[in-house]
Amino acid sequence: MDRIQEAVTFVGRPFPDTMMDKQRSYTACNMKMENDPVFQKFLKDNNLQTQRTNMIVFGPDNFMYWYGVLTNKVKNIPSGLMKYQLPKAKVAEESSADQTLAFFNMPLNAVLPKFLKKLATRGVKVYENVGDSPTPYVLQTLNLDTKKLTQTLYVEASK
Repeated sequence: MDRIQEAVTFVGRPFPDTMMDKQRSYTACNMKMENDPVFQKFLKDNNLQTQRTNMIVFGPDNFMYWYGVLTNKVKNIPSGLMKYQLPKAKVAEESSADQTLAFFNMPLNAVLPKFLKKLATRGVKVYENVGDSPTPYVLQTLNLDTKKLTQTLYVEASK
C-alpha cells in the first residue's frame, strides 16, 4: 500500500551499526530498551505500551538503527531518550500478521532486502543504496495488541 505519511516524531534511542551482533541483528540493543525504566515509564505515561518501532536511517556509507515508538502527542522527551522528526512523505508499505517483538531481533541483512525486493516488484522506486535517497528511512512498526507488523519505506518527501 502506498500512502502519504504525515510528519511524525520518532522517540527512542539510536544505536550505531557497530553495535550490531554477529547475527547482524540488534537483539541486545532491543532488550536494553525493553528493560530501560525510563523508556517503559515514557511508554506508560504516553499510553504507547502497545506500540514499538525500529527505524533505520541510512547514510551513503553506513546507517543508524533506532528503537522506540512513533508519536506526535509528546511534548517532553525524558532525559536518556531522543527524538527524530520524520518529514511528511509518500511511503510504500507491506504488512504482515501474527508478529511479535522477536521480529525486531531478526538479522537486518535478511529482513530489509526481502522487504525492499517486494516493493521493487510492485514498481516502487527503491534506491540500490537507500542512503542515496533524499528520504533514507525504513521503519518497522509493531502493534503488540493486534500483532500487525508494518514495514515502511519513505519514498519521496511531500511538498
